[in-house]
Amino acid sequence: MPETGATVTLTDYLDDEAPTDTAAVQAAIDAAGDGGGGRVAVPPGEYETGTIRLRSDVTLHLEPGATVFASPDEADYADERIGPDGERPFLVAEGCRNVALTGRGTFHGRGTEIMRMDEPIQGHSGESSAHPLITSGAHDARQGEDYLDRSRDTDDWPVAKPEFRPGPMFLFADCENVLVSDLTLRNMPSWTLHFEGTTGVDVRGVDVLGNKYIPNNDGIAITDSRDVHVSDCTVVTCDDSIVLNGTSEIDQPCGDVTVTNCTLESNACAIKFGSATDGPMRNFCFQNVAIRDTNRGLGIQHRDSGTLENVLFSDVVVQTRLLSGPWWGKAEPIYVTSLPRTDDTDLGSVRNVRFSNVVARSENGALVYGSDEASIEGVTFDDVRIEIDGSENSDRTGGNFDLQPTAAETPIVERDISGLHCEGVADLAVRDVRVDWADDVPAYYAHGLACERASDVDVRGFDGRQAHRDDEAAAVALERVETVSVRDSRARPGTGQFLATDGVRDARLFAGNDLADAASAGDLDETGFTTSGNVPPS
Repeated sequence: MPETGATVTLTDYLDDEAPTDTAAVQAAIDAAGDGGGGRVAVPPGEYETGTIRLRSDVTLHLEPGATVFASPDEADYADERIGPDGERPFLVAEGCRNVALTGRGTFHGRGTEIMRMDEPIQGHSGESSAHPLITSGAHDARQGEDYLDRSRDTDDWPVAKPEFRPGPMFLFADCENVLVSDLTLRNMPSWTLHFEGTTGVDVRGVDVLGNKYIPNNDGIAITDSRDVHVSDCTVVTCDDSIVLNGTSEIDQPCGDVTVTNCTLESNACAIKFGSATDGPMRNFCFQNVAIRDTNRGLGIQHRDSGTLENVLFSDVVVQTRLLSGPWWGKAEPIYVTSLPRTDDTDLGSVRNVRFSNVVARSENGALVYGSDEASIEGVTFDDVRIEIDGSENSDRTGGNFDLQPTAAETPIVERDISGLHCEGVADLAVRDVRVDWADDVPAYYAHGLACERASDVDVRGFDGRQAHRDDEAAAVALERVETVSVRDSRARPGTGQFLATDGVRDARLFAGNDLADAASAGDLDETGFTTSGNVPPS
């Protein structure tokens, strides 16, 4: 038995006659664990394993040049945990303390060998609809029957799932003091790093390099976990790069999470809350994040009874593109939605969400949407710039609100798109927000800023115009808004009507606005705004 803290070398346990190296890796881990803890060193070379289990006080260290491959054979995996599509875990730490995965080596998931890469996805997690929407609900897309028409090419669709695939690949459940550092996690066939009910997590300098068409290969999933720190990582995935969930399964809120200095790329959402939002979630900070070539940038997908509060996004660059397939998302750079998952959902609330110093180049506008049952309060946009263009897929999937997953509302619904659309929200601050439109954007683009069913709205320093020069759509449109001020804003050249209102109550200030480049200020006389200091249209 090795001494406590000793290094165990994998080569001492290898068996050249064994079909895989699973038993050798497990024996090395057990030897370190039985000795009171230590490090298992995996030297340069190639290895293959099925399910292996970490032990408390053990570090599994892959030296540079070491690659551990996931076995493609179902028989090599344990069956204690089976996922929604029959998945079985690759590496498991359950109820462990002081565990680590480190080194400059690589874990390789063989995702493109395991998945059916030549076939588009048929359904999602057992869903059998011909239209692979997670809720199987009828859509009301702008494209009608042409929406998700398979005959119109499926090259950018997610690929089909096999009868078996490993997953989650790295599962830490009910653990304390977890470190994952410096590794490369490549080509995973399913969920990559998952932390469930775990306290004290550091993920540092890890590269998750996945295939962007393999469904469910989320990069870093944080569920019911707290005191989590993710830094200096590159995450490229088909599914969400970093995803956060709160459930009611354990008595621990998901929260106290920081994410810094990361580069993210996804065909789903780069940073997403939900859609599991049964449990409380609070205190999240995301800073210095670069998001590129992504379907949706910063997302909150609230669908359940939990409260989600205190979320800060700052110093973020976002670049999104519109895809043609059955993806959750329509290239929104920022997305905050709260609506019931089913008709029986007792919907919780979303509170105190702030976006500051964000620059986005996207093929859709930003969206905040709360259903009639929702409570979204305290949303701030501060120093946000959104540059919007059309897409080669605009006619195929554009011009819709994507509210998946829900069976309580239409999941895909035709709506005109504004640069920033805020609906069903209270205590909304729009400060120093600029919207720039490319020339010849699709006809479904409308206002620069649209607020609907909103209250306590403070617009200060909005800079922009409607989507189409000299169009009838207003730069700023307010509908069924109560208690609102518009101050220190600027109409960009090509603005037709700056402000349009419908059903506005308790209009406060319309002051200090530069309207020199607008054709008209709008219907101010009918709204009751107190006006002062505005530069009139020329």
